[in-house]
Amino acid sequence: MKSLLVFRPINLLIIACLQAITYFYLDLRNAQEPIFRWALALLILGSILVTAGGYLFNDYIDKNADRINKPNKVYIDSWSSIGFWLVYLLFNALALLIFFILSSKLFFWYAIIIIGLIIYSLILKRLPLIGNIFVSALAAFSIIAVFMLFQFQNKKMIVLYAGLAALLTYIREIIKDIEDISGDKATGYKTFPVLVGQNQSKMIVIMTVVFTMIIYGNLLNSWVLGRFTMPLKGVFIGYQVVCIFVPLLVLTVKLYIAESKEDFGKLSSLTKYIMATGMLAMLFF
Repeated sequence: MKSLLVFRPINLLIIACLQAITYFYLDLRNAQEPIFRWALALLILGSILVTAGGYLFNDYIDKNADRINKPNKVYIDSWSSIGFWLVYLLFNALALLIFFILSSKLFFWYAIIIIGLIIYSLILKRLPLIGNIFVSALAAFSIIAVFMLFQFQNKKMIVLYAGLAALLTYIREIIKDIEDISGDKATGYKTFPVLVGQNQSKMIVIMTVVFTMIIYGNLLNSWVLGRFTMPLKGVFIGYQVVCIFVPLLVLTVKLYIAESKEDFGKLSSLTKYIMATGMLAMLFF
């Protein structure tokens, strides 16, 4: 069963929930139509298959570095080469079939994403920042894909939460690179922390967190708060402060004083928590 953890089931669940919440809560005009619900289920299944395939391919290519960075979590070693290729090709073939049925536009973009994930694992992950930006864009696309298929969600809300997903993913990716600096350096990767060091990388993350809070807070004030009246407006503001802004401040402080691999591992988990609370904020709409 441990070998199945290579698919990151929690991350796949987050993607499924993110797309479902985007569909049901950013606009309710057509959410009750059965045909749209079937299309949503297929979209979620296709997204999960592409993402799981990407995780599988990345772990297969990256297993030498993972033996150093995560010596107790190299689950891909239990897979045979034949088993790996069968599962990987099956996942992507099924996903592309689903997207071909749903939308030619989605088929095109997800075909590009599958190719991009291969390039990411082979090349981009080893380069400074480029791989981090690519993964961040994928996080945003999981929300944008819902709008591309249905096109009845609120565009401003799509931009707001796709942007938040991208920025939080970027923050987490840099933190993970800091956490994995030893293995990446040993295997010749040129990630940002390997090139500039831990302290400079921490400052980049801190600046990104501050930028995220400023931009997100400004857009909430400009685009969102006017949609609510009291007392729901007060509850929404309280949720944002307690569940998103305060954890981001905690992340900033803890990141500043973090030194060990364990510290950065905890910060990566905290970032995932903030991503989850940001996603759940859509339930107010």
